[in-house]
Amino acid sequence: MTKRALTPFGLDVKKQLLELGLTQKEFCKQYGIRETRFCEVIYGVMPGYKYKEKIARALKINTPA
Repeated sequence: MTKRALTPFGLDVKKQLLELGLTQKEFCKQYGIRETRFCEVIYGVMPGYKYKEKIARALKINTPA
């Protein structure tokens, strides 16, 4: 199994988490998102529009069109 690369959205998410000093686990717990779903969204495995919007709003980043 090959490892997927982060999507452009996923890269923005990771950068913002670093700036805020949050881990994925902390962020997911704080915003009620399952970690597996979070990873699926930032790596593009599942579109997860609902979660993508929630993540983008929480981190104040734009979602791709």
